[in-house]
Amino acid sequence: MRLILLALLPAALAACGNEPAQTGDTMPAPSQSDPAEATDTASVETPAVNTQTMDGVWVTADDRGDPSAMFGPENSEAVFKVICRSSSVEGEGNSLVFQRAISGEAAGDTLDFLTSAGNGSIDIVPLDMETPMVGGSLDPASNVAATLANADGALRVRTSSDEIVIPLSDEMQTVVDDCRPEPAMAEDTEAMDDEDMSEETGD
Repeated sequence: MRLILLALLPAALAACGNEPAQTGDTMPAPSQSDPAEATDTASVETPAVNTQTMDGVWVTADDRGDPSAMFGPENSEAVFKVICRSSSVEGEGNSLVFQRAISGEAAGDTLDFLTSAGNGSIDIVPLDMETPMVGGSLDPASNVAATLANADGALRVRTSSDEIVIPLSDEMQTVVDDCRPEPAMAEDTEAMDDEDMSEETGD
């Protein structure tokens, strides 16, 4: 009988060894998150743009002797203004000045123009005026000026996350276009080329 018990002992010990050990509480396995999903969650969201379509009229006027066009509600302060500022220094060209009614705290560092002909941007600073405004300027010979002169439809003027939508007009585009330099150099070059060709052919 003792021999039978001794023979069965290894099998009983083996069976006990295969049973998992019982611990009090078990820790759940850590979940495997998708790295792409984690990246998307951690990314910074772009703030929504507050867009307002403005009703009003364009009016032309002199601004310290320089031509300007401004847009705003009738019988009210202008919300957007364009000025062709003549240079006070002889030999320097004009500059296009843009102003928009908005407090400096709400404005960003740039004024962005979005049009059907393309987009542009200028640096701005707060202006010391009775109505809170920001302003900036650009070279009338720049591509941004050409874009504003040739666009049609609506003009979206954005700074930071605040955007106004106003209609483009002949008044504004005339101020911009008249401020741009005349292509005299290109015309003179073409005339000289034509003259040289005539001399070579003996006409």
